Amino acid sequence: NGVVGVTARRQGLWIPRCHDCIALFLGSPSRYRELFEERPGTYYLTPGWIAEKKDPLGILEEYVPRYGRETAEWVIEEELKHYTHIALIDTEVEVTAHVRARAVENAAVLKKQYQEISGSLDYFRELLRGPYTEGKFLYLRPGEQFTQEMFF
Repeated sequence: NGVVGVTARRQGLWIPRCHDCIALFLGSPSRYRELFEERPGTYYLTPGWIAEKKDPLGILEEYVPRYGRETAEWVIEEELKHYTHIALIDTEVEVTAHVRARAVENAAVLKKQYQEISGSLDYFRELLRGPYTEGKFLYLRPGEQFTQEMFF
């Protein structure tokens, strides 16, 4: 987890109670769990990840100079072999024709089913403004350090 070891120094700190940042783009941990149970083999994309080339095809492009095309393709296929779907999360922010086309291209090249799902920025809004509910957030008191066990 990206926040393991973070310490609240002088002020308390609210941290989203989610082990996967996808929950932030879907609007809540419960929506993430619902979609995960419905289709666990889904690789999620956001417009930001596509723009920054952190989608599978962007990662493939990073691998090619290091490993060569054939090995790079094999590595990506291995990394994604348990996924069945590529889903673009539409939070109604920056889903352009280019973003959609890139998401569809990821699915086609990787031989995965494509889908678009509606997202929500509500969890981000709650993180910035509150209210901070126990089901969605963890609170670190001043001096307390975040551990993985806090999620369970």
